[in-house]
Amino acid sequence: MEKFLPHAHLLPYVDVMVTNGGFNGVQIALANGVPMVTAGQTEEKPEICARVQWAGVGVDLKTSTPTPKQIQEAVMKIVNSSQYRQRAENFKTEMSHYDAPTLATKLLEQLASTNLPVFRTFQ
Repeated sequence: MEKFLPHAHLLPYVDVMVTNGGFNGVQIALANGVPMVTAGQTEEKPEICARVQWAGVGVDLKTSTPTPKQIQEAVMKIVNSSQYRQRAENFKTEMSHYDAPTLATKLLEQLASTNLPVFRTFQ
């Protein structure tokens, strides 16, 4: 039994990710084109979970203590509908067009050199 397995090792082999809606987990799932079942009600998680559902890439259970039945039903809803996987794949494709570290560096350099808020991003 492993104490920890990196997302990158698992996500290429899963159909659905069940997550607490944390930012990193949601981002890595989207980067891999994996739809999600989310259940989180602390910190920023309610907002992220709501956005997952709004974007059509998953189901928000709107609780931090889902029952096994709620999880099962949500997973089956995703597995039985190709729309969730397709939307997640669309996000994967869109995300692959960005080099986030380079973009972040450019934006920080712009902020540092102008000392003004950055309202536009580089393409």
